[in-house]
Amino acid sequence: MKKFLLFIILLALFAGCENDLEKEPPFISESQIFEQEPLTEAYISDLYTRMNFQELGGLAHLGMGLFSAVGAEHVNFANWQYPNGAYRRQYTAITGPGNLDRWAYVNIREMNVLIEQLPNSSSLSQEYINSRVAEVRFLRAYEYFEMVRRFGGVPIITKVLSQDDPEEEIFPDRNTEKEVYDFIYSELNEILPAFSDAKTGAAGRVDRYTVLMLQSRAMLYAASIANFGNGPEIEGLVGISSGDAMTYYQRSYDASKAIVDSGQFSLVNDISDKVENYKSIFLNEGNDEVIFAEVFDPEIRGHSFELLATPQGFKSTWNANFPVLYDFVELFDFTDGRTGMIPRNQLTADNRWDISDFFGNRDPRFRASVFYPEVPLQGSKVYFHTSTIYDDNGTMVESSNTNELLTRPDGEQWPAAAPPRNVRNTALLLSKRFDESNQNPELGRSGQDFYLFRYAETLLNMAEASLYLGTGEALDALNEIRERAGMPLRTEATEENIRHERQIELCFEEHRFWDLIRWRAADGILNGEIKKGLVFKYYLDTNQYSITLKNGEQQERQFGPERYYLPFPQGRLADNPNLIQNPGY
Repeated sequence: MKKFLLFIILLALFAGCENDLEKEPPFISESQIFEQEPLTEAYISDLYTRMNFQELGGLAHLGMGLFSAVGAEHVNFANWQYPNGAYRRQYTAITGPGNLDRWAYVNIREMNVLIEQLPNSSSLSQEYINSRVAEVRFLRAYEYFEMVRRFGGVPIITKVLSQDDPEEEIFPDRNTEKEVYDFIYSELNEILPAFSDAKTGAAGRVDRYTVLMLQSRAMLYAASIANFGNGPEIEGLVGISSGDAMTYYQRSYDASKAIVDSGQFSLVNDISDKVENYKSIFLNEGNDEVIFAEVFDPEIRGHSFELLATPQGFKSTWNANFPVLYDFVELFDFTDGRTGMIPRNQLTADNRWDISDFFGNRDPRFRASVFYPEVPLQGSKVYFHTSTIYDDNGTMVESSNTNELLTRPDGEQWPAAAPPRNVRNTALLLSKRFDESNQNPELGRSGQDFYLFRYAETLLNMAEASLYLGTGEALDALNEIRERAGMPLRTEATEENIRHERQIELCFEEHRFWDLIRWRAADGILNGEIKKGLVFKYYLDTNQYSITLKNGEQQERQFGPERYYLPFPQGRLADNPNLIQNPGY
């Protein structure tokens, strides 16, 4: 669905009116909007646009790296870019939640307006009213999910408030975290009958499978918090009792199973080359794996992924912006079953590595997601070596001159060193969703859709819930994904390998940070470390590299246990004296 703003529609409607500057501008009341289908559609389209399912934000959409940065998958190129600041900053009541904030009550008010007023329409059909109210109730439930996973319990507001309402409604108390998750579940259950079996999610419009996927994801989050958290705190405003875990796992499982049993979706597995197959999921939009997408179009509403992600030395003016952290790369095992965790004491200046083995024989999902040395791109190769060591009349000579070309033993011309932006930070770059055919990678000229829900997540959600419920389907779901990826099948499903598979399959899709939060694993992975990058030196005579470690970040990460919930900023607490601050702040 092409997204357009309400004022554009209004302007078009009145374009044929009298051109009389002395007349007052036309005004359309909310009641009139909900009497005409085109105006109602424009109102709903504006709500979709406000949802920001994919984080963009900032100058030239630099915020696209936010959740991968805080989840230690990749960082942003420059330290001033706010995704880097989001994981390095202090979180206190004074500093507030920063760029991780989402306080959606302006959007929710606009949703409540439609939910209250559209049923009063005397012009529109009841079927149309029911379907659009259900659609907006989904959007409202999604906003509550975004808030509850940040703050725990938040006020549930389901009516349009006015200044004449009672004080307890204008300044509402926080609901408990459990109440918010139960509200999300019941809302989604109530609206399901309003949707047919038609699939519209890949085109950016909520359908029944989108509703089921939010149930699947949100209930899995609630189950994890109950299972791995410390139980209710501050009278349940944060935390869920461990006794509720199985109820939420069952709810998540049931929603996932309904999608699987519908037969409407399948894993993309059309290309024999596993790397190209995985790439195609994100470039061939509308495929059978996509359950719901935020739709982009470079001619209407594009983003800047290629502008930012293209390695230096190619066609982008602002490039090499998403350096991938080596700590995350280590999670990608080799296709022959070897662990990706090469002992770090082997990464010395004295050892030599065949780059096609060190990287090229890893999980195809790595090769489809990360630019590493010698990856082919647009008729050339991407280089990441800081210098070349070569024999000059029997003497080993090192050159780091980016303008010097050398001749390899096979006759290929070789730059003595990579462009400087490529080697800064980590000497690895994000490539997942990269559209090599984009020949105009400028601001807003990329159009890849953002997949909010895809079928691989359905299987992973079902595997995780099945593991704790003991339904026996976890291993099959896990291996269906690994078989598609071209990786050795598992012989058993365990908590460890389900989590591992999730981080690999859903890499760089804004999942890992939130998964570490709900598993209560973030303080062990995101605290007290400086994540690493690599330094490559190329040896011309042997066509090998030395690979050593470097700091990929400027300072140690900090993630205390209080960070499982974000702090309310002081201004928000002042606006509503009935809000209670989260523990630890």
